[in-house]
Amino acid sequence: MLAALRLSQRAVTSPLLARSQIRNPFSAMAALTPAAAASPKRLRVYSSAAADGDSLNGAGSGKRVGTHNGSFHCDEALGCYLIRLTSQFAGADVVRTRDSQVLDTLDAVLDVGGVYDPSRHRYDHHQKGFNEVFGHGFNTKLSSAGLVYKHFGKEIIAKELGVSEDHEDVHRLYLAIYKSFVEALDAIDNGINQYDTDQPPKYVNNTHLSSRVGRLNPDWTDPDQSPEKENAAFQQAMMLAGGEFMESVRFHVRSWLPARSIVMECLFSRVNVDPSCEIMVLDRFCPWKLHLFELEEELKIDPLTKYVLYQDERSKSWRVQAVSVAPDRFESRKALPEKWRGMRDDELSQETGIPGCVFVHMSGFIGGNKTYEGALEMARAALKC
Repeated sequence: MLAALRLSQRAVTSPLLARSQIRNPFSAMAALTPAAAASPKRLRVYSSAAADGDSLNGAGSGKRVGTHNGSFHCDEALGCYLIRLTSQFAGADVVRTRDSQVLDTLDAVLDVGGVYDPSRHRYDHHQKGFNEVFGHGFNTKLSSAGLVYKHFGKEIIAKELGVSEDHEDVHRLYLAIYKSFVEALDAIDNGINQYDTDQPPKYVNNTHLSSRVGRLNPDWTDPDQSPEKENAAFQQAMMLAGGEFMESVRFHVRSWLPARSIVMECLFSRVNVDPSCEIMVLDRFCPWKLHLFELEEELKIDPLTKYVLYQDERSKSWRVQAVSVAPDRFESRKALPEKWRGMRDDELSQETGIPGCVFVHMSGFIGGNKTYEGALEMARAALKC
């Protein structure tokens, strides 16, 4: 296994993110400025009933993308934003209608029409028999946003990175952004509960993106219920959903990819830390927990990491953190010894026989030492308990 991991190490650091750039990832992706979040070219949103003949004939506007009029949701707002980021539909007008004769004349149709046919750019998910999922281990039924992302996500990401679609980082980001951003929108639009339970939720959450987009619909008390008012609100919804999507892309480029690279490098180096291969040292602090779980599963790591050591940036002392059993669980794979818990300073050093001890939390999930050597000795001793 270790030999296989060493052979794979050449894939640890992306060509996009050299070691010097990991410390300052903004320089690596200078092109990802706030301006990149703007949908390409001038955006026109109109309904077929309100459009003049030239608009319906596409005069001066190139491609036209259709979606339904009436109340809107996050999935078609994001889908319309995303498809306009592609080379094929850059600058397309958005036509909001349920008129099938008008829809038939459009270059792409999202969330209406009862047809899923990517060869004709028809991306509806409401029809009987539709069960399309993203794949790659994801099983959530897709909404119109997920359908557009499935077919155009790699192109959009590659354009933002300035690389080809077959670049390894494009695929990594394609999966990560679906998991962290798009899948939830698919599930909410399709009425899929986040948890398998009949119990009512303990609280209401109306702060997520789908709820915020929904609140942009014209209020029923507003005397102006015109198509123009509705279309302006939909345009605002597109920019809200699309802007947050682009923020997610930028986060994954500037933070997620560099952190993944660091964690993988440190994971490969466990054998140099301790013969057990159960102690990992972060030589540069970064968000590591989720990456560690994903990489251990992806690389079939055995044995699993029990403790992660890293330096506290403020105190310059070292932390020994027990790895939890799952990303969303508090229980540790191997908590620090019970007899150490709640102790501090000299009392703890006397109990452990290790100089420089600072503390061990009452739950045993984390401890500290003034030096790296002391933290490492604490982790090694804890493994033997």
